[in-house]
Amino acid sequence: MAREAFDEKELQVIGTHYCGAGQMFGNMGIQLPQQEPLYDRPITAKENFRLLFTGKKPYWVPAAGWAFCDVNVFRPRMNPDNVATHLIFDSEPAYQYDSDTMKSSWFDLDWVYVPVAGGATVQPGSPKVPDINRWEEYISMPDLDAMDWEGCAEKNKEYLNTPQMNQLGILSGFWERLMSLMDVDNAAMALIDEDQQEGVHRFFDRYADFLIDYIDRMKKCCDIDCVLIHDDWGHQNGPFFSIATAREMLVPYLRRVTDAVHARGMFFELHSCGKNEALVPAYIEAGVDMWCGQPINDMAMLAKKYKDQPFVFGMPDPAIPEEASAAEVEELAEQWFEEFKDCRVATAFMAANPVFMSALYRVSRRAWAGEE
Repeated sequence: MAREAFDEKELQVIGTHYCGAGQMFGNMGIQLPQQEPLYDRPITAKENFRLLFTGKKPYWVPAAGWAFCDVNVFRPRMNPDNVATHLIFDSEPAYQYDSDTMKSSWFDLDWVYVPVAGGATVQPGSPKVPDINRWEEYISMPDLDAMDWEGCAEKNKEYLNTPQMNQLGILSGFWERLMSLMDVDNAAMALIDEDQQEGVHRFFDRYADFLIDYIDRMKKCCDIDCVLIHDDWGHQNGPFFSIATAREMLVPYLRRVTDAVHARGMFFELHSCGKNEALVPAYIEAGVDMWCGQPINDMAMLAKKYKDQPFVFGMPDPAIPEEASAAEVEELAEQWFEEFKDCRVATAFMAANPVFMSALYRVSRRAWAGEE
């Protein structure tokens, strides 16, 4: 049965939803509106994403991102990492910080927030785990039983009552957690040193258990559609490690997490900064559903190269001249769609041009209205 034809009313705002990203961007000195718009769409944004992730044509090109898109980011303050790193996305009032340095009870780490970067890092020089082969002597996994799951669910029930795709964000993946515990140079050495690899495998195996348990508990108490984990595998010039190392040391454990996410009816996005084009095959093998890479990667090339793989690329902003007229912006949207209509893509624009986004919605809805 064909889909209903596009109607201009689909671009009309019918309501608003609290913007959870306001606090994070406020910490960076960027003021966002407290409410983001909701639209009269033929299906919900989460249903539209599901079509894309399952290999079908969506009704429109989905919009990924942090705010004012088809994703509702959820990072409750019940998780102490979210508080310490200034990455709270929930329904409660803005957290009142009195310092840029804050301890998280998870792994007993001091995080230093850098406002200009919008992120936090552990101060190097005194690694919590000086010997990965003896990590059990220095740290233990956080106690999930001590967390107020019912309270978190009740406080955020309305926050998660949205047609957007509710996305649970988790700060540290396997590589980032290893860096936070060992410092980056020691962590990099541990990945390739035969005398340390057994310790890394043992830690990653236990950490995978922990992440799956956290996700499972959150799914049971909250309406979650997707999980995102941060794990920056690269820097501005290339990956931190080879794809062979990624396949040996990281992919098996990330695959355990993505398999668990999929088994619970959800989808998985990997937030992985860096010039990581060479690692895309490892992302795919790890069961990742979507990666919104930075513009330092040739995302257009990657989207076309891997268009037949079950993998979605979040595309960066197109070049739109400031002096472009509305008609010219609409033409650029049509050209963008024509270039990527046969690829598995979502938009992941940092500062989306509203005329462009409306035009892209309109052209994609019309083009895919004949799909089953």
